[in-house]
Amino acid sequence: MLLKLSAAGLSFETASVILLLQGGTGLPVLVGYLLLHLVSSGLFALAIARVAPPQYRRPGRALLVYLFAFNFFIPIGGVLCAVVALLVAVLWPKDKPEDHFDTSQAPAFVTARRREGSGFSGNRVRAQLGNVATPVDKRLNALVAIQSTPTRASGASLRGLLGDPADDVRLLAYGILDGKEKKITQRIVDMRNHLKTVTDAETLSILHQQVAELYQELIYQNLVQGDLLHYSYTQMREHARAALQIDAAQPGLWFMLGRLELANGNLAEAAEAFRRAHDHGFSRVRLLPYLAELSFLERDYEQVRKLFIEMQYDPSVSSQPQLHRYWRHGRRTIANRPDTYTAAPAARPTGGRR
Repeated sequence: MLLKLSAAGLSFETASVILLLQGGTGLPVLVGYLLLHLVSSGLFALAIARVAPPQYRRPGRALLVYLFAFNFFIPIGGVLCAVVALLVAVLWPKDKPEDHFDTSQAPAFVTARRREGSGFSGNRVRAQLGNVATPVDKRLNALVAIQSTPTRASGASLRGLLGDPADDVRLLAYGILDGKEKKITQRIVDMRNHLKTVTDAETLSILHQQVAELYQELIYQNLVQGDLLHYSYTQMREHARAALQIDAAQPGLWFMLGRLELANGNLAEAAEAFRRAHDHGFSRVRLLPYLAELSFLERDYEQVRKLFIEMQYDPSVSSQPQLHRYWRHGRRTIANRPDTYTAAPAARPTGGRR
């Protein structure tokens, strides 16, 4: 139908032009031309309306009137312009307001923040992973579920699976651990290569700090053990001290160094690092748990008690009520509530960190 309408309109328009050019200037010629052009304009209007984009087809009658008037009052040029307009409309359609927006699901309201590593229904997943009688498919699904969980929370389960009798489970667990370790190790390699190309002191300090933080991440995520753990501690210490030699006024770096020395049992170095961190503006509130641990390892239990008195009670930390009850038994209130605990016997406490 489109071709028929177009061919008919083209024929009538051609005939009208020929009549106008060869028929003279009399009134009959003009009337004949107008009649032929009238018919061709109507046929072109019908043809163009059929191929117009859907969003321009309504209202249909107004569209036909507009196209007819356009073709009639602008002979030949009106058709060409209409064809060009159609091509522009098809090739570069007008943006709609809704094209710039997308629909997303409303976020779920969580009344309490989940603790890190508990987002994978830990107990159920660990039970599935540890039970060799569970079908391999379910155990693999459980492994995939904890793949994005911080290794500090899932590392023990993954390492336990390295000796699993199921090859698929064993290989997938190894792949997850290996992939996370390689990801951090590659960043360390890139950073150390970058270190060789830098001479600016400020940039050197930043790069040394970043390398130390990456080694700390390896240790924190439990991705290194044995000799690799010792090597990571050594590298972390060297790069942290290298950054501090350039700029000693970095309280966060002193704090990181203090935790490192404390974890390695170097109490004097840890105390010095914590002191330097505090001197450079590090929060004493954040230092208190580490100072308490340091004092405990130094067997200065009276200092531990003083630090616990200074330390604010935080009910969100599961181990704090027991620690506060033990070390602050001289004060009979905890979080403004009476402490019903009776004095503990003089046995060595099993004080924990964090």
